[in-house]
Amino acid sequence: MCTLTYIPIDNKNFIFTTNRDEDPNRIALPPDKYINNNIESLYPKDPEGNGTWMLCNKYFSVCLLNGAFVKHKHEPPYKKSRGLVVLEYEKFKNTIEFVLNFDFVGIEPFTMVVVRYNSEILMEEVRWDGSSVHYKKLDPKRAEIWSSSTLYDETAKKMRKAWFVDWKMMDDISYSKVLDFHKNAGCNDLFNGLVMNRKELVKTTSITQIIHDKLGIRMRYEDLRTKEVTEKYMTKEKSLN
Repeated sequence: MCTLTYIPIDNKNFIFTTNRDEDPNRIALPPDKYINNNIESLYPKDPEGNGTWMLCNKYFSVCLLNGAFVKHKHEPPYKKSRGLVVLEYEKFKNTIEFVLNFDFVGIEPFTMVVVRYNSEILMEEVRWDGSSVHYKKLDPKRAEIWSSSTLYDETAKKMRKAWFVDWKMMDDISYSKVLDFHKNAGCNDLFNGLVMNRKELVKTTSITQIIHDKLGIRMRYEDLRTKEVTEKYMTKEKSLN
């Protein structure tokens, strides 16, 4: 939930990948299929809050990162875990309805990126800074990278963006090459690299990847502590191909 990239494969398909930076002692369950709000979705679960940081179903994919624009002051208790926001997003018909009707008050700041694909690819960003909601429609044909504002300052964000720009100049980008970027970019910088390690405080614990292509939708989850890999598949509601 702390580094996210979006890579368009073509006009109809994409790769969505996130590195989760977390307390190394915090447990997470690998992805499985769950039914919430009458929708079957695929996601890894955080048992501590019963939510998730990344989810996909036959209508959309969504990822949540901690923080909005800048590092905020942590002031618990909060009304609910940010991981539950991802699940509650499924209650709404679209992102605009979510922005207008969801009760954000009392939730810690976050950034949420949504990719919808019912009839065409639509990419949107929602940021809650603790007092205001900020909505932006993004270009689904453009590759993007996000870094959590709770862990990476503006200097680190710019440096990571530069790594991303240099990397994406390569030809023939595949999901395995995206995964390689998420494992090795900034590998000599343990504090700000994509796989980071700030000792006992926080480290990159897993990499979750959603691949949306002509075969359907699949999620690949790699636990970096145990080296176990889990892959799950879903079919699309309506083919874009």
